[in-house]
Amino acid sequence: MIDTKKFYNLLKKNKIDFFSGVPDSCLNEFCNELSNHKEITNFTAANEGSAVSLGIGYHLATSKIPCVYMQNSGLGNATDPLTNLISKTLYNLPMILLIGWRGAPMIKDEAQHDIQGRILLKSLKLFEIKSAVLNNNNDLLKADKLIKFAKKKSSRVALIFKPKTLTKIKNSHRKNKN
Repeated sequence: MIDTKKFYNLLKKNKIDFFSGVPDSCLNEFCNELSNHKEITNFTAANEGSAVSLGIGYHLATSKIPCVYMQNSGLGNATDPLTNLISKTLYNLPMILLIGWRGAPMIKDEAQHDIQGRILLKSLKLFEIKSAVLNNNNDLLKADKLIKFAKKKSSRVALIFKPKTLTKIKNSHRKNKN
């Protein structure tokens, strides 16, 4: 498992304080942690493409790196802004993607997650998005390296979380900005 607070602190250490996305069961504990911090901005988006677009606008306004969270099935909705607007061949903007991996191989899940689960890593590779699957606290080093890569190369990277990877967090029920 990954200590959710340690993961949040890793993002904070890397000066990531803007978040947008569509809540997902794999990332629910992370969303709970976000709700405990008043010093950050967290927009719950109507869909994943909108979340990526909000992140793009944030970066263009501030030159800072946004973090966008979604379930892997939402990658399809985010494809246009990810591959057309911020790809390395067009505007080459940095972004941290947090992706909940429903339908991950070897994990029993609902049938509707099967195809998206099987193709997630291939899809990211085709989209030229470097990624890492995070399974435990030791993998936070991989996450840190990818975040630094995103900063240095102005690139998109994805950090992937299987179900029940993040530790439980008490939610303070702070309202997200909508």
